[in-house]
Amino acid sequence: MLSEQLAMDIVTRTMSILKKNVNVMDRSGTIIGSGDATRVGHLHDGARKVIEHQETVEISSAEAGEWSGSKPGINLPIRFHSDIVGVIGVTGEPEEIRNYSKLVQMGAELTLEQAFLTKEIQRSERIRDEVFSHLLLGSDAEQEYMMERARSLQVNIHETYSVVIIALPREQKNDSSMEMLEKWVKTWLVPGDELIHLYTNNYVVLKKKAPPLLTTDEKFVEFMEQKAKNLPFNNPMITVGPFSEGIVGWRQSFQTAKTMKETAEALYPQGGVWDQNKLGLATLCYRFLKETNKDSLAMIDRYRRLLSDNDGEELQRTFLTYLEENGEMAKTAEKLFIHRNTLSYRLEKIHIITGKNPKNLLDLLELKLGQLLYSLAAKQ
Repeated sequence: MLSEQLAMDIVTRTMSILKKNVNVMDRSGTIIGSGDATRVGHLHDGARKVIEHQETVEISSAEAGEWSGSKPGINLPIRFHSDIVGVIGVTGEPEEIRNYSKLVQMGAELTLEQAFLTKEIQRSERIRDEVFSHLLLGSDAEQEYMMERARSLQVNIHETYSVVIIALPREQKNDSSMEMLEKWVKTWLVPGDELIHLYTNNYVVLKKKAPPLLTTDEKFVEFMEQKAKNLPFNNPMITVGPFSEGIVGWRQSFQTAKTMKETAEALYPQGGVWDQNKLGLATLCYRFLKETNKDSLAMIDRYRRLLSDNDGEELQRTFLTYLEENGEMAKTAEKLFIHRNTLSYRLEKIHIITGKNPKNLLDLLELKLGQLLYSLAAKQ
């Protein structure tokens, strides 16, 4: 309860105000915190008397010689929930320090109470993290047990949440940046939302569906895009799962957000706010690559042949620009600063190398899938 670290915190705070030496003793009467480092670890007879008789003990200069390990001063019990857990002593003539000795005692007890409450809050947060981790990651076999634990924490297991995963680039991750990230998250949380420390250096938020602003997935993505503008970091990765009801729904929303995070990290290292509307095709390719790796090799090899050509980088830039401009020749040529005939030549070369004609819709789709699969495979 009364640790050496906490004892020194009490000593430092008190001495910054009183300018008197302060000692804190544990229940055995041993000094565990003191403004005089040479006294730490020594027994204090005055403190032992306080603990034995459960009352304040004053020691004057004339009496100090009769007390082993003690100096003139006032020693007062530190109580927590009516139990004496230690003693605080202020060095000085009792007549000089008696007026504020009770304040010193009160300050020590308040510090102890605050430390206890902080630990309880942290313990409650850890338990909550553990329960939500199991709800999002656990198996159906343990679902009933976890639902009971959730109810004991007064979690509404029928609530509708969007599960959001928030991460920083690896090079920006440190204790300070993660603390700032958590503070930012808490600025837009409301009662009923949940902040979960599910991953190392990542945060998972369960954001409650709430009219009139957050009633659809699209509105929530817009909300997150606005909030992300105020993040004091570069390239944060935020993936937003769809609003879903109940534990099974939360689990699905989390898995969607997790897959999107892995997909976006491979394709868009610049970060951003991502949802199914933005990453639908890319996420589909990611799942296809993970689940049927061999079947995706043909598409990957086709796109690799394009990049292996002497003009591979130029052809890839042409292909991606052609996609961005929805196949409009004039806009593509203008954006690339080339003549339309040059564009036609490059698209025909892509056709020859890959066997797929970019001017044909189905062939264009296969080439796009190949490009996504190639990019995803390169990151594995």
